[in-house]
Amino acid sequence: MRAAHRPGPGGGAVFAARALLAAGRVATRLLPQGVRRRLEHRFFGAVFQVTRVTNDAYGWRPSEPGGRGDGGGQTG
Repeated sequence: MRAAHRPGPGGGAVFAARALLAAGRVATRLLPQGVRRRLEHRFFGAVFQVTRVTNDAYGWRPSEPGGRGDGGGQTG
């Protein structure tokens, strides 16, 4: 008798992620283009906001051209 196939570490998670992405692709094809566009703007706007807030929390900002910023350049 042959043993059942067992996926490696994370194999079930990879399968679940691929299935979720495939379902998302099918669902987006069924949505009207205007709804799809609004969802994309909403999603990527949220991602931008989260990454912006996270980067701001580090206190580092690039220096402005010709000015002195908090860019970590030379002091003095």
